Amino acid sequence: MDSANQIQALVDEVEKNPEYKISEQEAKGFLSEIKRLTKEDKTNMPPLVVIIMAYINMLFPELDEVKV
Repeated sequence: MDSANQIQALVDEVEKNPEYKISEQEAKGFLSEIKRLTKEDKTNMPPLVVIIMAYINMLFPELDEVKV
């Protein structure tokens, strides 16, 4: 599964299940890929992606140092 599909799958899961518990591995992958994508284009981030990023940062603050 490519990174775009992984991100979409996670976003879809969160939309379907507001009680979804994200794993640390999912959080690392999501943040790493989003950081990579936002370096390319900072203008097109859906609101749910921003919310998920904030949620991940609250759950795993140490992941903010994930290197791309």
